[in-house]
Parts: sequence; C-alpha cells; structure tokens
Amino acid sequence: MRKLILLLSGFVLGCIRIAVAGLPSENIFLLSERSTVSVLTCSKTSKYSYTLFGHSAVRITDQERQLDLVYNYGTFDNSDPNFYINFLGGRMKYCLSVSAYYSFLQEYIKDQQTVSTQKLNLTLKEKNKLFILLNEQLKPRNKYYYYDFIRNNCATKIVDLLAQSIGPDFDHSLAVANRGPGNPIRTLVSNYLTNDALYMIGMNVLLGNKADRSSSKAVNLFLPDTLQKRLGNIQLQRRKLAEPVVFLFISGNEEHLYSNVLTISLYSFLLILMLISPFIEKFSGANKLMMWVTITIFTMVSLLGFLLLCLSLFSSLELVKYNLNLLWCHPFYLLVFFKKLSKPLAVIFLTSIVVFVILYFKTMSFPVILPILILLIVLLSLHYNASAGNQVKGVNTI
Repeated sequence: MRKLILLLSGFVLGCIRIAVAGLPSENIFLLSERSTVSVLTCSKTSKYSYTLFGHSAVRITDQERQLDLVYNYGTFDNSDPNFYINFLGGRMKYCLSVSAYYSFLQEYIKDQQTVSTQKLNLTLKEKNKLFILLNEQLKPRNKYYYYDFIRNNCATKIVDLLAQSIGPDFDHSLAVANRGPGNPIRTLVSNYLTNDALYMIGMNVLLGNKADRSSSKAVNLFLPDTLQKRLGNIQLQRRKLAEPVVFLFISGNEEHLYSNVLTISLYSFLLILMLISPFIEKFSGANKLMMWVTITIFTMVSLLGFLLLCLSLFSSLELVKYNLNLLWCHPFYLLVFFKKLSKPLAVIFLTSIVVFVILYFKTMSFPVILPILILLIVLLSLHYNASAGNQVKGVNTI
C-alpha cells in the first residue's frame, strides 16, 4: 500500500512538473548556460490602429529548463469602452504578460505580420538578472504601467530592461549609438502612414506643437524597427550586443500602394463638393441643401476641435498639447450662423487657416490635409459672400 501511495505521489508530482515547466513560478529558478535571450520585432499593419507602428517583445528559451516564453509589454484590454479616451488622455494602462512562444508567433502569422528575431549576446549573469527582473515585473503589483506612445511603450520598456540587466556598459554604448539629431516625431509618424491617408490625417491632427521639434536619435527608439536597428549597432566593451536579424515569418501581404476605398470615397466627395459649391446659387432649392451640408461639416470639425482643445488642456500626453491644428480645427465654426458674427468670424477663421497653411505646407503630411482645408475655405467664403449679399439687399430695401 505504501509503495502504491509513493508511486501515485510521484506520478502526480511529475504531471505537475510537466504542466508548469513552460511557465515561471513564484520561486523562480535560474537559467542555464544553454539559455538564450532574443528581441522579437513584428512589422506594422493597418489592420488595427494599435499595430500601425509594429511591436517588440522579449523571447527567452532554455532547453534544459524546457522553456520557450515571450514577455510582452504591449498587453491591454481593447474591449474597455473608455479605451480611446484613456489612451488619448494618457491614462491607458498596459501591462507585462507572458505567453508560450508558439502561441505568440501564431497570432502574428494570422494577422500576416512579418516577425524577426535578434539574439542578444548576454552573459549568464545578465540573462538571469533580466529573467529575474521580468518575473518580478510580472507580479500583479508591478505588471501595470501607464502607456505613453513615445516614452513608455513596448520598445522603450525593453531598452529600460536591458539597461537594468547589463548596466553602465549598455548605457554608454547606447548613448554612442544615439549620437546626432533625430527627425521630428511628426515626420517619423508620417513616414509610417504614407499609404494610409485616413490614419495620416488622424495622427497629424492629434499631434501638437512638440511633435514638430527636432529630436535626438534616442527619442526614435519608441519605434520597434528603429530599436531593432539600434540594437544591431551597439558595441559593448568586448562584444557586439545583438547578432544579425533572422526572419521567423515573412508576410506575403505587402502594404497597399494606394489608399483604401473609404479614403478614395472621402476625397472624391470633397472634390465634387468643391467643384459644384460656387454654382450652388444658380440651382433652385440647392441653397437649402448646401446649408445643411455646411452645418454638418462645420459640426463635425467643431466636435473634433473640441476634442483637440480638451486634449491640449487636460491630457497628460505631452505630444497632444499646444496643438496648432486648432487654427483650423476648432470648436467655434457654428458661431458663423449668427448674423451679427457671421462676416467677422468668417474672416478670422479664413485668416487662421491661411496661417496654418504657411506654418505647415512644407511637411509631408500637409498634402493629405489640404483638401479638407480647401473645403473649409470654400464653405467659409460662400458663407461670407451670402452674408454680404444679404446685407446689401437689406441696404437696398431701405
């Protein structure tokens, strides 16, 4: 009987050991000499708004420990009804999570995102320090952090992790690799969105004045593919930090070289509206239709302007503050329908749009915003002329 109990106990313990072998435990073991630490880089895709700039994660393998895990700083709950409000307000909580490598890879294969890896040349001491740090950060009291698009995302968290694991040698080598000026944030963002006009408009409208300032190369590390290149250039005292990039999966779907149907439809509508608007008065009954179109467009722009104003005043994200898009996208357009305010406000709004054009016409994002600016100029001009015509009629009748 005693032998049977011992056999059953051994079997149960063996099953438990197999079940937990792939996941870190509270009393974490140390990695072996055969362990590896790699940085995974996943390509961008316009399938989801949060994948427009790609993704970075850390993979740890250890054949002796039967370990193959991916630590992911980009985990969040997109089912939260306040997701976008919290995201733009700088109050969006992300967290560190861990998953089996195979599961992680399959998710990106399903979404047709290219996945590549860089093995890091770390000492066993550095690997274990990194492993312990990751599992300490996995604890419920440590796993959550407030996401910041530039300062605190999946790529910058890996930089912080490597700095803590390797120490001053990494800090010094990274500083050397980061020497020299970097592109403004608006330019970097626009480079990623050249084939997605709607996203290009949305991102550039949300970005404030600080996105136009020249930055250092260190700031560019928020982009996963920039992190990948920078890691490949870092030379520690006695070794190169990262080995050459190896592709784990290459997507067969290339980015479209043209805007999607929704984008084409939007710009076609704007073009038609701009072409026919000067002739509206010649068609009977068209004035009333044009008035409703103008009210609709001014309402939409005013609501967006109200959002920009709130973000500029209350968001904790520095990049959405001091937003010069408020020169043309502000919450006051509907005031032009008050007769006494109509003409002077139309002049003020037209002037502010012209000022915005002068400030931003050299940026690569300007062409996609230009049709909207032209539409607003046309509608404001028509409204101004209509107000002036009504005033002239009023004088003649007197």
